[in-house]
Amino acid sequence: MEEQLREAILAVCNCESQSLKRQKNLNRLLIIIQKLPGIYRSSHQDYPEAYNRTLIWVSKNIDRFELQKESTEKSFVIWINGYLKWRIRDLYISDNRYDPKRVYPHSQEESGIDLIENIPDPKFSLSLLDTKIAEIQANRQTRLGNAIVDSIEQDLSKNLSTTYPRKHPQCNCQCLAKRLLLQQPPQKISQIARELNINNQTLYSHWKQKCLPLLQIIGEELGARV
Repeated sequence: MEEQLREAILAVCNCESQSLKRQKNLNRLLIIIQKLPGIYRSSHQDYPEAYNRTLIWVSKNIDRFELQKESTEKSFVIWINGYLKWRIRDLYISDNRYDPKRVYPHSQEESGIDLIENIPDPKFSLSLLDTKIAEIQANRQTRLGNAIVDSIEQDLSKNLSTTYPRKHPQCNCQCLAKRLLLQQPPQKISQIARELNINNQTLYSHWKQKCLPLLQIIGEELGARV
């Protein structure tokens, strides 16, 4: 998990903001986050909302996280929990039956206990139903990214698979999208050009002028539905 997490974070941070590639890599990172041990959990009925807000925050601020040499996984969990614990505390503050002093203790001597610090590990406190609810409430961008991936892989309209440079059907847009966007680690244009025996510049121009516009159309059409 340590190496997988490190690679996922780097994959997101190395992509241009708002790019399809970044969104795809971000989707994979969010899936990994759901499997990390030690993420704060709560039995509060509105916990999924706090969790969802935290995923959105991570998506917007991932570039600010600093990779650690010792343990990226532990540091990443601490970083996430640093934001999530306040969102959980907000849930309890909004309930009149909770005393704010118990939720925001000024010191351990005054309160004797920090409610959030003592939330159990997720595998003991969160039911399968809670997990499913949290997944369903994942932000819209995650759903859109998954829809785009499915559209590329299925290519029901055949627009991607039938768009290719003259005499090079093996270099169709579906093939390139899979290799450049979906494959992990993604290939480079130069690698694909050598493998498929096509001029590097020809392939690059085809990707930029033909494939990317098609993918943009797919994104816009799916965005209107999701």
